[in-house]
Amino acid sequence: MQGELNNTVNESGKTLPLIYTREELSEKVRVPAVVEQDLKSIISERLEQCGLYFRVFSRTKTAASMEKKFQLKQYGVNGDERRLQDLIGVRINLYFDDDVSICRHLMENTFNLLEWSTSERNDDEFKPIKLNGVFQLPEYLAAEISPETWDMHIDRTFEIQIKTMFFEGWHEIEHDMRYKGEELWVQFPGSSRYFNSILATLELCDKSMVTLFEDMGHALYKSGQWVDMIRCHFRLKMEDTELYPEVARVLDKSAMESSASLGKQIYRTSKKDLVNMLAARGARKIPINVNTIIATINDNKLHDPELKAIFKERDVYNDGCDDIAAESHRYELLPLKRHAVFQMKTVADGSRLHLEEPVCRELIFQKCAEYAYNWAYGRFSPFFGSMPQEISNWKGDIMGYHVTVEYEPANMSFKMHARHLDMEVAGRIWYTEACLEANSDVPENGIGVKINNGYAEPAHETMENPNSGMFFSYPGFYKAIVDNVGVFSGISCFNRRRILQPEQLGELNRAIDDPANGFPIVLIISKKNEEALMDESWLGAFRVSDFTRTVWRYAHVFTCYEETGRKLLAMRRMPNEGEAVPKLYIFWPDGGYDTYSPEYVKSCSFGRHLEARDDARTYDIVHGGQAFYHKIVTELRSWNVNSGMWEGYRRETATELN
Repeated sequence: MQGELNNTVNESGKTLPLIYTREELSEKVRVPAVVEQDLKSIISERLEQCGLYFRVFSRTKTAASMEKKFQLKQYGVNGDERRLQDLIGVRINLYFDDDVSICRHLMENTFNLLEWSTSERNDDEFKPIKLNGVFQLPEYLAAEISPETWDMHIDRTFEIQIKTMFFEGWHEIEHDMRYKGEELWVQFPGSSRYFNSILATLELCDKSMVTLFEDMGHALYKSGQWVDMIRCHFRLKMEDTELYPEVARVLDKSAMESSASLGKQIYRTSKKDLVNMLAARGARKIPINVNTIIATINDNKLHDPELKAIFKERDVYNDGCDDIAAESHRYELLPLKRHAVFQMKTVADGSRLHLEEPVCRELIFQKCAEYAYNWAYGRFSPFFGSMPQEISNWKGDIMGYHVTVEYEPANMSFKMHARHLDMEVAGRIWYTEACLEANSDVPENGIGVKINNGYAEPAHETMENPNSGMFFSYPGFYKAIVDNVGVFSGISCFNRRRILQPEQLGELNRAIDDPANGFPIVLIISKKNEEALMDESWLGAFRVSDFTRTVWRYAHVFTCYEETGRKLLAMRRMPNEGEAVPKLYIFWPDGGYDTYSPEYVKSCSFGRHLEARDDARTYDIVHGGQAFYHKIVTELRSWNVNSGMWEGYRRETATELN
């Protein structure tokens, strides 16, 4: 709800319209620290990937600051549709003047740009140049902010300011001492002119620094000093790495034999082009040094076979990536807390066995048990020499590795608990638990399959639940059971896109309501195109077939035409059955559902998780259909790991991880 119109009086006694009070803003606008941190992390990762010299700072507006800006700009007053756009602000300080345009291009390709603005000046005036960009806040971060925020004339945007280091220090002084006090400077025109001359000097320093290094780079190129030429010409933050001797010989030989030498072509490659090459590598970050720079230019521009062979032999992009030695810590002994990365409770129905003879329950059980045991044998037999190759009751325990198997073929019961140490993360233990059985809860022609895959680590009181997409992984034997035996969860599991037919509506409707169904059901309703085919262009880069192949082992996917889809919505008496299609629905096993329209797909942005590190979260921003694909996959996986559909098989205290 929009706050009531209030008034305030400034120091001069003038009454200014105020649309929200400081108290309202403080109460309703809540921005978790993760929003600001992730924006900084995304930007820093992208600039580090390209080797630019930079510093990144950020801030979230306080209630007091927002109150002042609402007074100054009068957002929402007298029907004004403008909204506050810099709730979160990020400032990028660069060391070289020519990096401003490079950084601008990188940001445009990282976030959804709304607009750029720059400060205006004439030829006779000097003042700090401000390059401000307004970008759409990534959807996954906007969702972290309190919903009341968006009802208060505040946009789902954030601001990026780009400046050079020379201007940054004086910009704050100029902003506070001159911009906020223009009346004072009118009284001292000489001082104002003097201030302008200082700013002119700073601008000259910015441009002179680039010119200095360019001149040095040219001289170093002429003298064949390749390493120093690359450092001066490109001015990137590089590792202190020696040039491969065989590469130096190739460059020296080329300089003697050709006027269009390799060294000359490297020098004529602009810094902007090199940064674009590095940025185009996407998530594949490389160490930045003289060898990788020449290799990158060769891959994209020179295509010299001799250099290519050298860099391939040297494995240049992985050379020198030394592991950071872990510091020694004294750890407090704490109980282990479990975190699921995959859960499943379903029924193996034998639908994919493709045998000539009738498929019986005993055969389904035997095949599932073989897949589960063979998985354990393949992983753990190197540590347990006594582990039998054939399925049997067995228990092994040695220095961080454990396997327990209880096998009763006469009762069609198989239970397994296995765990091992994480070789990279200290204190983390991975576990897999499985239960295959024929009981009263399972259809007569099927075998119950229960799986819990996860890890356990010391339970710190301040540790947040990491199940928000950090890991998602099902064991290999579950994949083998689904692919080769087949499972039924409300409806048969299928690995290719399915077009829902009118005669299947009743079956699908029952599956949605089936309490035993552990699979979310995705339904994509589309219109017909001019050729009477299903028009899925509204999904953009979201490819239904690829999506189905990704999620089919833990979610059902159906597509249908508008007429069929509307019949299902009518059957379910859904309140939005009359709304326009196309639309994507997710029916969750807990009875809820979500809907997504073409507008949502088009505006979707997503922080795609690339790498898990102890000190940071690493993301790549994607947009539109590609972002929508990652968002839906993440939501399905998140539901699975948090569903609690099966807490796990606890055989005894010795195998239990609480």
